[in-house]
Amino acid sequence: MALRLRLRELFQDTQPGGVITVEEPPSPAGASWVLRSPPASPPRGQGPLPKDCAVFQCCSCWAVLGDSLHLCGQEEQRLGLLVCFKVTNDVAWEDSLMIGLEGALLGCAYNALSCRLCGLTVGFILYSASKDLAYLRGLFCFFKERILCYLLKNQMIIEASKVNFPTVTLKKQLQEVKEKLVKAHIRIELLMKKLEELEKRIMWQKGRALHQVQMAYCRDMQ
Repeated sequence: MALRLRLRELFQDTQPGGVITVEEPPSPAGASWVLRSPPASPPRGQGPLPKDCAVFQCCSCWAVLGDSLHLCGQEEQRLGLLVCFKVTNDVAWEDSLMIGLEGALLGCAYNALSCRLCGLTVGFILYSASKDLAYLRGLFCFFKERILCYLLKNQMIIEASKVNFPTVTLKKQLQEVKEKLVKAHIRIELLMKKLEELEKRIMWQKGRALHQVQMAYCRDMQ
């Protein structure tokens, strides 16, 4: 049970293996960023977000759609995507499937993602895809061009297309889980061995008791 809980925590609280960086330093004359107070409704319900985190917002109405703690894959540079395994309730998706007729999504079936507040299409969920995009199936894929990032550390909003996110890796956490699985396996083997020894001892004691009863019966009969 403890191992199962650890696995659940592992995939719910993935941590990026680096620092979020901006591709080009913002300039006062640029219109791509603005200082702003933190969003009123952070996407997580378990305490405040860490400082080294970015909140994903709709570029049209600034609704909170997700955060960088739920990134679960490499940034898809060709399509300009942010890939998440969890989003907020302000993300809606169509039940009907759409088919890509051109570009990188040619022949792919997907459900469109939209902002629930303003209706802007912000991404998709792949249902079926070609081999090179198969790893994205079932995940929430945001178009970077439709997303604004609120950087908690700098208290700044900037276009997602200008932000580089660190590679998401579970290598260290998976190694820890493997080590715990090995220890659990060894412990189970030891318990099984002790159980077998206990069963043998019980059987021997029962046999001895039965033999003593038989001997006593024979003496009584004589």
